[in-house]
Amino acid sequence: MSQFMSMENGKPLVTIVTPVYKGANYIEELILSIKNQTYPNIEHLIIDDGSPDDGETIAILQKYPHLRWWTRPNKGQYATLNEGFREAKGEWLTTISHDDRLHDPDVIQSLMDLSQRDPGADVVHGISRFINSQGDPLPLQPKQNYPYWTLTYNLSIYHCSLLVRTAQVRKHELYFDGSLKTTGDADWIMRMQLAGLKFSSVDRIITDYRVHPEQVTATDYKNPQWLAEKARLRELYAKNPVLLKLVNLWVLGERQKQKFVAKRNGAKLVNGQWTN
Repeated sequence: MSQFMSMENGKPLVTIVTPVYKGANYIEELILSIKNQTYPNIEHLIIDDGSPDDGETIAILQKYPHLRWWTRPNKGQYATLNEGFREAKGEWLTTISHDDRLHDPDVIQSLMDLSQRDPGADVVHGISRFINSQGDPLPLQPKQNYPYWTLTYNLSIYHCSLLVRTAQVRKHELYFDGSLKTTGDADWIMRMQLAGLKFSSVDRIITDYRVHPEQVTATDYKNPQWLAEKARLRELYAKNPVLLKLVNLWVLGERQKQKFVAKRNGAKLVNGQWTN
């Protein structure tokens, strides 16, 4: 297990872990969005999870000597994340998927500024903006500022827009559940809440979260595996049936508001996706 490190500038090291599987289409955009951050102390750790793409992904990784990366046979998304988390050297830790990107060059600095303003915070986070395959914002954006107590009933924080103290990850064994295939990110954040970690937020976009057909994590809410895993998380974490019903009604109401605004702005629902 890695020991925490800091560079000579005295800034805490931030580790960003990216598992990649056949990621040649988007991985370079992510790499550059992290490389171009104004925050000076970032470790970008990438694990190629046995991509069967004739070396395309590896060829991109080899172009960037600042990366810390390796490749090995396929183990799956969450096993790969756990491997990266255990190797992370940063005091702060997060994961960003190969098909997402940081929103602008100042986002990591903004989160680290927040950690200074709120030194008791264990998790600092902002907002994720949903984009399409081409990188354009989607007309329907989810509400993300629900109270923290609702996290075990409704995931409203996205993993790619938060930083968590690595010491807390290791203290509470906040690694990913390898038995899950589509909801491991939700399970991870819900367990942060149950472990009593303190959350703190900044009202700005941190990450562009790409919605596209090739995502490993399910985006089809009729997917049987996603539905089964969601039911499992509710059984584990959403213990109060009255609160569950109230939160579900709240979320449904917010989604209806969002759809109304999207339609008013000319958006249309095409093949289950909202488009401009």
